[in-house]
Amino acid sequence: MGLELREPDLAPPPEGEDELRHDVTFEAWDAKVCGLRDLANRGIDVLNRVGAGLDRLPEGSLRELLVEPLTGDAGAIRQNAQACHGVREALTVIAGNQLRLITWVEPRWGGRAGAAYALDLGGRALATRGLAELIDVAAPVFDDIALFCERLTVEVEGLVVECGEVLGRLVRRILSRVSGPLGWGCFAIEVATQGMDAITDLIDDARRVLEIIETLLALQDSVLEWAREKRDRLETLLDLPELLRVIA
Repeated sequence: MGLELREPDLAPPPEGEDELRHDVTFEAWDAKVCGLRDLANRGIDVLNRVGAGLDRLPEGSLRELLVEPLTGDAGAIRQNAQACHGVREALTVIAGNQLRLITWVEPRWGGRAGAAYALDLGGRALATRGLAELIDVAAPVFDDIALFCERLTVEVEGLVVECGEVLGRLVRRILSRVSGPLGWGCFAIEVATQGMDAITDLIDDARRVLEIIETLLALQDSVLEWAREKRDRLETLLDLPELLRVIA
């Protein structure tokens, strides 16, 4: 009877799919936000000339500034989780093959050499199985990270959509006030006669945009603290090099 060994499957897993409902208007707003941001900054410059004292909006798209640094790629993280499961299954197959080698070789080899071979390969099989379980422990950690990242993505997308809506309203209001050859002059007269009450709506919208951006940036600290906790859980993988030396 021949020796039948199983082939381990180490094919790369596909990228993980979303598990949560995302804001369908996010992509549309993200595509428009740079132009709105530039127009809003011009309007903020105008407001600052009459003493509004507002900060300009930061350069770069909101996706680049806020979403990607905060949330990461949940699909790629889920892919890592599936890779952990896949490596675990492959190592389990290898450990099984090592045990099959023992049962196939020992009766044919015999003597001390056969016993020594069986003892050595048996130890490697146990180490291989232990390595499989150790890697599998990381999979749910990656799953937790992916779910957290996707939840954060949904929250950030909602804030980005609100930011885009407020930006659009701010730009429309500014353009309605200062457009045309007499626009700036009429606007200046309005501020001179009514004071800041004339531009309260503009200031409120500009401040709301800045508040949203500050809220998103403040999330970075909490995300970093959370990431440190997950990193500590993944430190079990630091034992991999030692186990690999045992198996080799």
